[in-house]
Amino acid sequence: MPREKDIRDMKIFIDKKYETVIMPVFGIATPFHIATIKNISMSVEGDYTYLRINFYVPGSSLGRQEGNIFPNPDATFVKEITYRASNLKAPGDTSVPSTNLQNAFRIIKEVQKRYKTREAEEKEKEGIVKQDSLVINLNRSNPKLKDLYIRPNIAQKRMQGSLEAHTNGFRFTSVRGDKVDILYNNIKHAIFQPCDGEMIIVLHFHLKNAIMFGKRRHTDVQFYTEVGEITTDLGKHQHMHDRDDLYAEQMEREMRHKLKSAFKNFIEKVETLTREELEFEVPFRDLGFQGAPYRSTCLLQPTSSSLVNVTEWPPFVVTLDEVELVHFERVQFHLKNFDVVIVYKDYNKKVTMINAVPVNSLDPIKEWLNSCDIKYTEGVQSLNWTKIMKTIVDDPEGFFEQGGWSFLDPESEGSGAEEDSESEMEDETFNPSADEEEEEEEDSDEDYSSETEDSDYSASLGSEEESGKDWDELEEEARKADRESHYEDEDTSNSRKRKVRSAAPPSKKKRRS
Repeated sequence: MPREKDIRDMKIFIDKKYETVIMPVFGIATPFHIATIKNISMSVEGDYTYLRINFYVPGSSLGRQEGNIFPNPDATFVKEITYRASNLKAPGDTSVPSTNLQNAFRIIKEVQKRYKTREAEEKEKEGIVKQDSLVINLNRSNPKLKDLYIRPNIAQKRMQGSLEAHTNGFRFTSVRGDKVDILYNNIKHAIFQPCDGEMIIVLHFHLKNAIMFGKRRHTDVQFYTEVGEITTDLGKHQHMHDRDDLYAEQMEREMRHKLKSAFKNFIEKVETLTREELEFEVPFRDLGFQGAPYRSTCLLQPTSSSLVNVTEWPPFVVTLDEVELVHFERVQFHLKNFDVVIVYKDYNKKVTMINAVPVNSLDPIKEWLNSCDIKYTEGVQSLNWTKIMKTIVDDPEGFFEQGGWSFLDPESEGSGAEEDSESEMEDETFNPSADEEEEEEEDSDEDYSSETEDSDYSASLGSEEESGKDWDELEEEARKADRESHYEDEDTSNSRKRKVRSAAPPSKKKRRS
């Protein structure tokens, strides 16, 4: 126990070194670690100041991810404790008694903040894979890009720096001296986003294992520089043929060309240095489509091995080799947009949703997925994917025994019926005896006795054909049938003429006379 005057005087004392609060309880100085304190509050009522301290106890909310931190939950715990001190200065006192509570409130808040920050940093470091150290190449001819910004930012304010390629990785050095190292063997996707149609030119690295900088872990790091003016001065009066505007456009075109050449030169040197173990992918802008993977709509572009958007932040990167299925939701005629659901081969991984994709992009996306050999399905409803994936993870064998992903394809039943009908037709072609038996059963059925004369006539012709008549007999029968039909036509026409003559009134002669 520290030998402090406040402890002897039965006042609250905070040991910053060991992050402990020493409080008087029944006249005994009792230490409490800062981790046991849930929150504190201070209030002033009349001539007194109150300091209330709440502690963590069994049954209180500790957060979703934290388990039971109490080694002996059946023990007796202090839930809260309140101290009161006067705001009035007594004769002979050097200070107001409530000053101790005010100082304790302020210092406890500071120690709590520092402790929680350190705990969060340690939690971030838990899943970090230890990386090899960067091998610095002292040669001055190393590939290097200057005047780049890094995302995410190292500090609160963004800073420029330079990116340099060394023997086994990159090193970004800011103007303040901060360093970020990225090893070649930790890069999963290296993406070069040109400035064509964009306001920035980007080198993006999607990492296999997260790295720590800025007190956080990151799996996506990018280096970019701005091309032209991202913001426009609306108060500036512009003219269509203003020389300054034309000159600025010309300068921007030259700057874009210069930056693109510098980045391409850097990429070629890096690929040569790594003996093409690290290859940069360029997104196919022609195959891109609009969608909202996060809150805002952006242009999603495929590369040779991924689907990306690296111009907006946070970036969007999906590795195609990890995708098992793509499902299109809300595909209906009266809707202008639909949603894309990406299901991964690792069923424990959460599915990726891309919302508000225009309907006119559906066919190009299907063609692209076919070229990548990725299965896709579509439906009219939105599904509860959290529940679906939980069902699959709980019993994957049972899920595939019941048909697997066939429930997503509405045409699966119809296609199966078509296949069955095709197989039946094939069987019929190879079993002519079965046809004859079926025809005999149909003729003997009473349901077919009420058919029309035409069907009876065709059936009789079919039976005569089956009896084995030669061509001459069939031609003679056809002639007789034609004659009979001709006679019937003449009889009907004569009878119609007679009816017309008898029905006509003799009114014309009377009118002439």
